Amino acid sequence: MEAYTNISVTGDKGGVGKSTIACLLAEWFNYHNHKIKLVDADPNQTTKTWLEKCEEAGRAISFPTSNITIVDTAGTSGSSLIKYIKDSDLILVPFQPHVSDLEIVVGWFLSLNQLLQEKVKFIPNRLSNTKEQRDGLAELQNIIDNEGRGELLSGLSNRPAVYPPFLNGSKINFFNNNLDEKVKDETTRLFTSITSKTGVMINETESCE
Repeated sequence: MEAYTNISVTGDKGGVGKSTIACLLAEWFNYHNHKIKLVDADPNQTTKTWLEKCEEAGRAISFPTSNITIVDTAGTSGSSLIKYIKDSDLILVPFQPHVSDLEIVVGWFLSLNQLLQEKVKFIPNRLSNTKEQRDGLAELQNIIDNEGRGELLSGLSNRPAVYPPFLNGSKINFFNNNLDEKVKDETTRLFTSITSKTGVMINETESCE
């Protein structure tokens, strides 16, 4: 039997793409024939709305008895957020590599105890090749190196024609679409990396159609 895996998509900053990452991760597992339970703990209910739209299109995404749970948390600190991350096996923290975002994200990360810090995987989102973003990523990597905990993963580029419309819901799994090669490469690289840290086995030769 597959072990239970709890994944939180979280951080002390809203509007950074948590729901997009949570929903894409759900699609990734389902694409590889792993049922998941997707929980929306954010008052904005973006993930819940996406689930409902997919269900209306005839496609079930979330299954209550699944061994893999993904939680999209609120973008604020407090007891509600801590409730979810304290029992997580993996803590995914999307962020935009700008100075203002990094100050909040780094401060939040440093406020966690060491056990939780070790579970944190940072995901840069809406990436563009600017000096500000390159400097921001380098600064975060230095902090991770100094702490000896946490990890910076590859991220997702700023693609307004791809990722925001995805949250409108669809009858087709995102990874079954005819994706642009760059989109396919960056999503595969990111979600393969995330999966490898969960212990969930992914067979690239077997996927849902």
